[in-house]
Amino acid sequence: MLDLKNKKGIIFGSTGLIGSNLAVELTKLGTKLILQGKSKKKLIEIDDKLRKLKKKQILMQMDLCDLSVYSKLLKLVSSRFDSLDFLINVVGKFNNLTPLTHLSQSDWNELIEINLNSYWRTLKELEPLLRKSVKPKVIFISNKDISTGKAYHNIFSIAKAGIESLAKIYSEENKKLGIKTKLIELKKLNVGMTTKLSGTNPSVKISTEKLTKKIILKCFSNNNKNYRIKI
Repeated sequence: MLDLKNKKGIIFGSTGLIGSNLAVELTKLGTKLILQGKSKKKLIEIDDKLRKLKKKQILMQMDLCDLSVYSKLLKLVSSRFDSLDFLINVVGKFNNLTPLTHLSQSDWNELIEINLNSYWRTLKELEPLLRKSVKPKVIFISNKDISTGKAYHNIFSIAKAGIESLAKIYSEENKKLGIKTKLIELKKLNVGMTTKLSGTNPSVKISTEKLTKKIILKCFSNNNKNYRIKI
């Protein structure tokens, strides 16, 4: 069993299907978390789930399209945690399948900001706290079918290609500092990170829980030295 008791981390995109399950499972393992989400309602829903476990985590309502939040991010997080043992980013927005040039200029700007720029911005701002930890981890999720260029997946596909490059570069640059980057190759991601799959469907719920446990096990196991992890 993994020993993650009192490990401190932050999850960006904690209100999504994968992020919310990660929040619950990591809480069960005794971690201390900051849970970011744009929707106050969805953050309260996560809080309710955790309260049923008699647990509580720090909720952080934040719109990652608002560039002004990044200048305050380090101060905000460091007021709660003096270091970060892990940073997980599963933020994603996928409106619909459509040809690349059918997006409006405003759609492009919003989606590239959420699906790619926010990954770099959050990592840049919180890196000082990662450096204060012993063997910290940065965890992203991708899918090769999408990241190599999938028709009609527009910015989601482009952003995943960018995240793969970002993760690889960051991994190479920080080997000596001991910051471990984990890129999860998630086959099921080809349905889209913000798919309309309903959490009320029991088969989907069970599948997501099992998937989440696999992600945690493979990312935090000391025996797993791999940079790219296939789930």
